[in-house]
Amino acid sequence: MTIIPFIALVVLLVALWRLELGVGAVILLWPAYLIRTTVVGIPITALELSLYALAAAFVIRSVARRRMTWPQLPRPLMFFIGLWIIAWILATIFSVDHRASLGAFKAWLVDPLLFGWLLLSCIRTERQRTTVISATMLSGAMVAMAGLVQLIWFRDTLEDARLSSFFAPVANYAAMFIGPLLALNIGLLLWKQMSRWWWTAVAIMALALILTVSFGGYLAVGVGTLMLWWRWPGRRTRMVALLAGIVVAGIGLLALSRTPYLAEKFKTTDRSSSLVRTQIWRTSWEMIKERSWFGVGPNAYEPIYRQTIPRLYWSPLEWLVSQPHNLYLALWLETGLLGLISFFVLVMLWTRRLWRRVLARDAVAIACLSAMAAILAHGFVDTPLFKNDLALLLVFVLLLPLLEIEE
Repeated sequence: MTIIPFIALVVLLVALWRLELGVGAVILLWPAYLIRTTVVGIPITALELSLYALAAAFVIRSVARRRMTWPQLPRPLMFFIGLWIIAWILATIFSVDHRASLGAFKAWLVDPLLFGWLLLSCIRTERQRTTVISATMLSGAMVAMAGLVQLIWFRDTLEDARLSSFFAPVANYAAMFIGPLLALNIGLLLWKQMSRWWWTAVAIMALALILTVSFGGYLAVGVGTLMLWWRWPGRRTRMVALLAGIVVAGIGLLALSRTPYLAEKFKTTDRSSSLVRTQIWRTSWEMIKERSWFGVGPNAYEPIYRQTIPRLYWSPLEWLVSQPHNLYLALWLETGLLGLISFFVLVMLWTRRLWRRVLARDAVAIACLSAMAAILAHGFVDTPLFKNDLALLLVFVLLLPLLEIEE
């Protein structure tokens, strides 16, 4: 598609002007992985080409200034990032589908690592950090607005009348994207790190998330905002916020009880999302028992799932499933046991490093921990990682509080 080189050229020119704007442009383009083409037979997306354009601009500027920035991370984190990379390499080598796994290796490992390096290298001042945070708000609001437009004018793209935005017809994709951004930006606004006018963007995202009717998304934001509530100063204020949250949740459950969505989740005698997930999870565990060390390989879940599920269920409720609807099962199956362990240890070390700042009510640390809690909570019922945009979003949440901001 001719639009892809044009988008990349714009990112290149913007980044040559100001690197932080280039990073912000890539963040705005997180959903642009949906715009795809091939170069010399290799699939590539607008998001990837824009990321490479940002990298080229960074190198050009560094060469012109004869100064290359090499960001530093704590050694324990670097060690387990190294193990994470090794896990991906091994899982790809032993994959049941090398072509699919190589594509996932590029999109879900190499690109996020490149984005993380550029984020650490380009964002050095408070103003620059504010710029990229604003880009996350705009990116989430853009996806949310597209979903609201979809509900009004493009209802033929809806599935079960649920908002799915650019990710039509899968509403859960929109929820996995919006949820962590909502938790992150609510935290930053509550601690007055951003202008209050950004509450408009948060309100738009919240409305869109509600209209996805994604219970995983609701769980994610609920857990994330609970983390914010825990660190919010003032006992009286926290109690008022808790009561307000209970009232809002009660009204929401009452409204949902008058729709088919809530009852459908808990049906046990007919097809329902809970029954489908139960079958998928049990089948995934059977796959893990047969391939415990290296899993099935990145992006290679579906063919082995189709081979395995008939042995457990006939006829299965779902034949075509690309992910196991559980982040932790997916980590084991996609990256092997080493990948699962290194991911958990990385998150634990990252949380430990932030903990003192969280206790001291550091806004960025609290907001990022809230977003991480949202991602991990959503991970119990879906896979908010193994997607091009979600992988970059996770890297952003991990690295934002680790940026070396100059005073």
